[in-house]
Amino acid sequence: MINLLIAGYHGFGNCGDEAILKAMTTNIRGLADDVDITALSHNPEFTKTEYNVKSVQRFNVLQVLSAIRNSDIVLSGGGTLLQNGTSTRSLLYYLSLIKLAKLFGKRVMLYANGIGPVTGKLNQRLVRSVINTVDVITLREKLSEADLRNIGVSNPNVTVTADAAFKLESIGDEEAEKLILNEGFIERGKPRVGVSVRAWSKAKYGDDYISKIARACDNIAETGKEIIFIPMQFPNDIVISKKVSSMMKNKSYILTKRYTPAEMMGIVGRVDVMVSMRLHTLIFAAVKNVPMVGIIYDPKIEYYLKELDMPEGGDVRKEKLDSDKITSTTLDIFENMERYKGILKSKADIMTAKAEENDILLAKQLDIIRSEKERKRK
Repeated sequence: MINLLIAGYHGFGNCGDEAILKAMTTNIRGLADDVDITALSHNPEFTKTEYNVKSVQRFNVLQVLSAIRNSDIVLSGGGTLLQNGTSTRSLLYYLSLIKLAKLFGKRVMLYANGIGPVTGKLNQRLVRSVINTVDVITLREKLSEADLRNIGVSNPNVTVTADAAFKLESIGDEEAEKLILNEGFIERGKPRVGVSVRAWSKAKYGDDYISKIARACDNIAETGKEIIFIPMQFPNDIVISKKVSSMMKNKSYILTKRYTPAEMMGIVGRVDVMVSMRLHTLIFAAVKNVPMVGIIYDPKIEYYLKELDMPEGGDVRKEKLDSDKITSTTLDIFENMERYKGILKSKADIMTAKAEENDILLAKQLDIIRSEKERKRK
C-alpha cells in the first residue's frame, strides 16, 4: 500500500475547504486502489466519518510527526495555504509540514494550491528554500505562479491547473430541492437568486458593503425574484447573512443547516443566478451551469471570474459597492440567460479539464513510489 497524507485547512466548518478534501479523496480513489489516505484535521472524528479516511489532530505534534513518518507522499491539499495574510503562524505551520516530510525523505506535492500574499523578506526566504525542494507543484491560479516566481522560487516542476472542486460531484436536483424546502423555504415558482456573503474586515470602506448588498437584494426582490442566502463557512457566514437579511425590506431566506459539499453544490444548482463573495460558491455555480455575479474581496475571486468570463459586481478592496450595479448585472443575466449559460458551460469545461491535471501529475508520483517500493523488495 501507498500511504498518502493530506495536509490542508480541514475540519473547521468551511464548505469550500471540505469540498477540496472530498474531491481529492474521491479522485485519489479513482486513480488507484492501493492508496491508504490519512488527513490532518481540526476535527478528526468528523473527517474520518465524512470521508472514510484515517485522520489525526492537526495540532497534536506527536500524531502529526507519526503520520508524516509513516507516509510515502504528503499532499499540501488545496486552498491558499502558503500565505501570511491570515497570520505568519499559519504560513510557518504548512511550511513546517513540508520541511519535515522532506527531512523524512518523503515525496511532497502541492496539490492545486493558491499562494500568497507572502510578505516580509524572512517569510519569502523560508518559502523559497522549502518550496524549491518539493517534487511537484500544481497551482489553482496563474496569479499563484506569479507570486511564487516573484518570491524567487525556481522549482521547475510547476503547473497551473484549477481548483480541485471542479471535479466534485453534486447530489441530484430532487434531493437538493428537498433540502431547500426543509429549511422552510416556500416554493412559489419565482426565479431564485442565491447570495453568498462573508465578513471581511479588510474592506476599504468597512461594513458599508453589507448595506449595499442588502439594498441590491431588495432591488432584485422587487423584480419578482426570491433571495436565498447560502452560507459556506459554518456558522460565521450565517451570522453575516442574517445581518444582510435584517437590513432588507423584502422577505429573504437563509439556509442555516450544515451541508456536505455535494449537498451544497446541489443547492447552488437550484438557483437561477448566484451572487457571491465566496470562491467555492462561484465554483459550485460554474459546475452546475448557474451564471454568477462575483463580488471581489481577494485576487482569487477576480481571477476565476475572468477565467469563467462572468461579471463582477464590485471590489470591496478598493471601492464602495454600487447597489445599482449589482442589481443591473444580475438582471442582465436573467434577460440574457442562455448566452451566459453558453459562455459558462464552455469555460467551466476548460477548468474541469485543468483540474484533472492535478490527478495526472499525482498518478505519476504514485508510479514513482511503486517503482521505489518494488526496487527495495528486490
